[in-house]
Amino acid sequence: MAFKAGNLELGGKTQQKESSSSDFSTTKVELSEKELEFILVTIKNGLFKGEYVEILYNLTLKLQKHFVDLRTKNMKL
Repeated sequence: MAFKAGNLELGGKTQQKESSSSDFSTTKVELSEKELEFILVTIKNGLFKGEYVEILYNLTLKLQKHFVDLRTKNMKL
């Protein structure tokens, strides 16, 4: 397992890490309703170790919100 540091302190001075283009927080992905449903069902049927449960929980909430928003949008059309 690797560790990442957002700030480094060297000789009493703090240096901030420059963000790279591979940061997940800035990645935009377009998924269809069927793709989101598939991912959510796969998560539902999966077994995950304790160290990933919090990350998985937060990811699932985001996916569910996007799924509901997409479904609502499609129903209005």
